[in-house]
Amino acid sequence: MSEVRVIKKYANRKLYDTNESKYVTLKEIAASIASGQEVMVVDNVTKGDITGPTLLSAIVETEQDLAGQTTLLRDIVKAGGLTKYLGSLSTASK
Repeated sequence: MSEVRVIKKYANRKLYDTNESKYVTLKEIAASIASGQEVMVVDNVTKGDITGPTLLSAIVETEQDLAGQTTLLRDIVKAGGLTKYLGSLSTASK
């Protein structure tokens, strides 16, 4: 099992990879995850785990055509979030 890649997010929105001692982009984080690397993002001030929101930002940044997905995004918001939306899909398929 590989070591968890710890990324610190600073107030200026920069992301710093503590394992490699360098700044990284959201796209680089997404590529690491796609290759199987475990990643954890922490807020440098609060030390809180902000991995989820950061990964959501990475998805948005790497998605080519979110504008074409307006209906899907609207449905997710109407459902009360992604978890509830996905739950409604599994219920509807039964």
